[in-house]
Amino acid sequence: MTTESTDLLPEAWRDAELPDLPAPGGGVGEVVEEFARTIYGRTPDGGRLAEVVLQSRDEGVFGGAGDRLRHRAVIACPLGDLELDTLLHLPAGARPARVIVALNFAGNDQTIEKWPYAKVMDAGYAVLTVDYQQIEPDDPDSRGVRALFPTAEPWGAVAAWAWGLSRCLDIATKIPGLTTDGAIALGHSRLGKAALWAGAQDDRFAVTVSNDSGCCGASLFRHPGGEDIAAITTKFPHWFVPSFASYAGREDELPVDQHQLLASIAPRRVYVASAEDDAWADPIGEYLAVVAAEPAFEDGGIGYHVRPGGHDLLEEDWLRALSFVRR
Repeated sequence: MTTESTDLLPEAWRDAELPDLPAPGGGVGEVVEEFARTIYGRTPDGGRLAEVVLQSRDEGVFGGAGDRLRHRAVIACPLGDLELDTLLHLPAGARPARVIVALNFAGNDQTIEKWPYAKVMDAGYAVLTVDYQQIEPDDPDSRGVRALFPTAEPWGAVAAWAWGLSRCLDIATKIPGLTTDGAIALGHSRLGKAALWAGAQDDRFAVTVSNDSGCCGASLFRHPGGEDIAAITTKFPHWFVPSFASYAGREDELPVDQHQLLASIAPRRVYVASAEDDAWADPIGEYLAVVAAEPAFEDGGIGYHVRPGGHDLLEEDWLRALSFVRR
């Protein structure tokens, strides 16, 4: 594992032991199917990229680090079209640039001040983002893309956001100056859950980065601490298949655990980031999931860091993940 020295882990973590876990598994077969059936729901086939139109281009932003482009994309779905507004930061210099696809919480423009675009572009990477609620509203009483597919099998909002990450990668294939070879899926919190589920299903993502993704993301169900199934399905029932809530208080009976989700992405690469004070996301459980998944990966195929502080996606998280990606 590419990780910090054990000496740099929090003192309380050093003697942490793995709980009894299902075998890690791997690949995109039985294990991924079990996650679809039990937790996230099956992503239906369909969703064709019909159009990508450039709306604006601002050259030389962030002191010349790169260009800022806005596109309107139309995804043709079985029961109607879905429109997505993308924000792309494209580095100056050698192209095509590898692309990082990351959904955002508060609108594309909010990321301009929040995310370290200049430093990411200086490293030679592009970042393409979309407001996650354009794909699927984060509301149990609303439907976005899930209303555009005629399926008898339920799929949750996390699966819809994962579908959206893959459609963003489709969009990237139509934009000059980008390459989707070596593409990276990155997500924080609930969008970290979506990034992991996208990485497990779409092998075009060479690297998947999960930041503070917690319960149903990188953290183990069978490690007590932080959010559990009862809490997450009570507050966010729309994120998952309805039957998942039946495992509340029965975590040990789940047929899978989250180290298997990490392992299912192998031999492609995974990076997990935690925050020491982010107790609700159970950072120790995230670390132990990485330890349990490690046998599925080649040397350096899975990485990890924990930083001081709380639940957030900080510049430090971006840059340490980028250091892993560049190895």
